[in-house]
Amino acid sequence: MRIFEPKNRIEVTTTKGDGIIWLVTDYGHETDTIYTIVLNDSGEVWQFTHKDFRVKSNLTFGRANINKKATI
Repeated sequence: MRIFEPKNRIEVTTTKGDGIIWLVTDYGHETDTIYTIVLNDSGEVWQFTHKDFRVKSNLTFGRANINKKATI
């Protein structure tokens, strides 16, 4: 098991609201990575898998318009 604390603030949108990633826990090959996220509005701490949240746009890091749906 590995626990990683990102040095830079990573803002995300979850099913429970917006927040920041606090910790990333990797249990190994057979289990999804768990992201511990602190919610902005309530201060609650929840754990999510990668399927349950999206990283917010950030022009500084080249993530512009990522929350828009792609058109084909």
